[in-house]
Amino acid sequence: MDIVKGGFAGLLVALSLGGALVTGSTTAQAKPQPVKATVTEVNGQKVVLYNGKQYTLKQGVELGLTSDSSVKAKENRWTYKLTNVKAKRTKSGKSVKVSGKLTVTNIPLSVFTPAKNVQIVTANGVKLAKVTKRLTFSQVVKTKAKKLTLRAGYNGKVKGHQSFFVLSANKSFKVKAYK
Repeated sequence: MDIVKGGFAGLLVALSLGGALVTGSTTAQAKPQPVKATVTEVNGQKVVLYNGKQYTLKQGVELGLTSDSSVKAKENRWTYKLTNVKAKRTKSGKSVKVSGKLTVTNIPLSVFTPAKNVQIVTANGVKLAKVTKRLTFSQVVKTKAKKLTLRAGYNGKVKGHQSFFVLSANKSFKVKAYK
């Protein structure tokens, strides 16, 4: 009977330690921050309020602020969109200056996983441009390529290997000549 009690106590200790290990590994991950958006009715129409800005119900569903089955809005799987991108050849002709801006297309995902870099893919290889707090980026890439592909995301590790987590769709741009 003492062996059974001892074995049972050992099992409880192992389960509680195992539970602590599982809890420890899950708390090490980043937790999504809740987005506080309120839905109110203004002049007979539903409006979503977030950070002092008003959005229509359709815009609120597209931005991920609220979910409403009565609204037919396209679900956005990307967190960011590349806008105002300029790819211009430098005076020497050996480099290309790439600059642009990111716009947030899914607010909760952007809070959970913010973009840190924009990946610039050329025929020569890959270069990263750092994203600022105002979601702009600028980078000079040494290449004679006539076409660039850009995507926003962040660097991380998967199973011990560095990888780039993509948060926007791939966009291809033609390089403009120096004028």
